[in-house]
Amino acid sequence: PQRRSAAAAAARRRRPLSMKGGGMVDEASDAAVVDDGDEMAGAVRGMLLAVAASIAFGGGVWTFRGAEDGSAWFAAYILEESLSIDNLFVFSLIFSYFQTPPASQPKVLRYGLLAAIALRGVFIVGGLAVVERFKLALLPCAFILLYSAYGILAGSDDEEDLSQNAIVQATKRYLPSTDLYDGDNFFTRAADGARVATPLLLALVCIELSDVVFAVDSVPAVFGVTTDPFLALSSNACAVLGLRQLYTLIAEAVDAFEYLMYGVAFVLAFIGLKLLGSFAGVEVPTEVSLAVVVASIGAGVGASLLLPPPDDDSGGGSSGE
Repeated sequence: PQRRSAAAAAARRRRPLSMKGGGMVDEASDAAVVDDGDEMAGAVRGMLLAVAASIAFGGGVWTFRGAEDGSAWFAAYILEESLSIDNLFVFSLIFSYFQTPPASQPKVLRYGLLAAIALRGVFIVGGLAVVERFKLALLPCAFILLYSAYGILAGSDDEEDLSQNAIVQATKRYLPSTDLYDGDNFFTRAADGARVATPLLLALVCIELSDVVFAVDSVPAVFGVTTDPFLALSSNACAVLGLRQLYTLIAEAVDAFEYLMYGVAFVLAFIGLKLLGSFAGVEVPTEVSLAVVVASIGAGVGASLLLPPPDDDSGGGSSGE
């Protein structure tokens, strides 16, 4: 969890490759600037459609399964969506490290998000099977969430050096690769004719492995809200539904959510304490959980939009526009 917060903080300070003024965009990409407005408009439409579909689905849960299940579904959905935003900051850092061309990033995200749904499904189904047999399995989940909240708040703001990251090092060690891209292909031929991976595949593998790490706190967070398999799986799937479009918006506003992580930390701590309380006979109504999640995430977003970002010693080093 501490590495998640440090990497996310670094990503917020470093403009991803797809943004203008990052110093990494070559002349060929300058010609695509005229399409930025269309890309953003398409991303906004796609995101609004995904959110509308999710709200409609959640409304159906509320209508046909009652207010308690409906509240649990929306609480899980909002929580997973907010955690996913933090993940996208890290994805942008991975793209910057591998210098992934903007035109190839959607392909990586598409495969990555499909795999993320499958991975989360496996983790949730497996985790719920354990919880059904051993109620005490929720106890470690509570401590994971509390530690995750601490890690977000106490994590270092030092910029992450991905060349020293264990996931990146393992990917490069076990995947024979080249430093050259070959369009949007995951594999290419080296000078000696050997088939090697391109940096595009390395970026995809790093994103997938990172999502496994992120699941360590996101899946227990869902269990803190609901242990109903349908609610847990469907809320996660809906949260992932609009992430590709959301990434485009996040990439254009990478510095706009400086305080969101504090809201996420508060929610994780609340859910961790809620799980601990359940072992002591203290039950928190799902409606209260929903209110806490909405208020905390809303406060984080609102503070990010209304308050100036914290002073950064390196603030003068950013490139001007």
